[in-house]
Amino acid sequence: MKIVQRLAYVALLAVLLVIAGCSSSDTPPKQALQDAMKNMEDLDSYSANMSLGIDNVELPAGSAQNELNMATVITGMLKGAKLDIKMVYAKEPQRTDMELNLHLSGTTITIPMIMTDEKLYMKLPALPMLQLPESAKDKFIELDLKTLAEQQGAAASTLDVAASRQFANDLGQVILKHFDEKTYFKSVKAKDAGVPEDVKAEQIVQFKVDDSNYEQSVQMVVNEMVPELLTVISSNESYLQAIQKSKEDVEKLKTDWEASKQAKIDYMNQNVKVSELSMIGAINKDKLLTYQAGKVNVEVTDKATSGVFKLNVHFDMKYSDINGDSKFLYEIPADPVKFEDLTKQMQLPLGL
Repeated sequence: MKIVQRLAYVALLAVLLVIAGCSSSDTPPKQALQDAMKNMEDLDSYSANMSLGIDNVELPAGSAQNELNMATVITGMLKGAKLDIKMVYAKEPQRTDMELNLHLSGTTITIPMIMTDEKLYMKLPALPMLQLPESAKDKFIELDLKTLAEQQGAAASTLDVAASRQFANDLGQVILKHFDEKTYFKSVKAKDAGVPEDVKAEQIVQFKVDDSNYEQSVQMVVNEMVPELLTVISSNESYLQAIQKSKEDVEKLKTDWEASKQAKIDYMNQNVKVSELSMIGAINKDKLLTYQAGKVNVEVTDKATSGVFKLNVHFDMKYSDINGDSKFLYEIPADPVKFEDLTKQMQLPLGL
């Protein structure tokens, strides 16, 4: 099995942390988190600033010299890399503006984006490797989301924002119920958690997986959580459309999972070391998330080759202007370059 495939289980645990992490002073942590998740879904608008940083990354060295060089190059590029995102969201009119700033090897790459219910506008950076035609430089590229989805064989329902949120919420509820409150959650002080002073919160709660509960977490995720998640997905046609799978596909995946559960548990316990998978979250008096931050520090060893993959990342996200007047980052472009025209000029496949 390739190292990327083996990391899938670690990635699953890391993703789960993004939705788990906070409570209020008057409500038990799980209930408070469920309320906050639901309330965040129903917001009319908000602004957010997110940062994702790679503190350390190590890739297993290849057996061939070129593989070794490639691993060294990739490690050098990614170590210390940081992604900053500014975002403004509004439910009506349905729109999200984002500014992505990727800081990589001393260079900053900025990508402005606008997403409406029908269109995606993106301004690509003038990088030599992209070889953008003059007509597209410093201009927004317009993609018709419905047309693009049809070209890629995706159902139109995958663009239904309300359905996507319901999908995420239902899966989130399944995930939450499997984490024991006493084992994974504890209240912490804002200063101890590193919460910014300008963040208003009634309570700060930490969610953490480490050496003390890792094996218990693996047992729970493999034996209980994933099977139930697959059951929920297979029983809902809109969810099946969202992941572009048939009920039979998911049922087979569930059967295969059940048949190999012990192997997955053994692999995770023997090859994966979790120093920390944690998140802190803040909920204000209105039972809304105001701040989130997390850390991932894992190590995966390939027993056959002795190759080691290490990853140490952190992230934080702060919300503001909740249900306020949305001040979008950009104007909808009057003369964007059509994606279809750009693909013709660059001689790229239309479905790329």
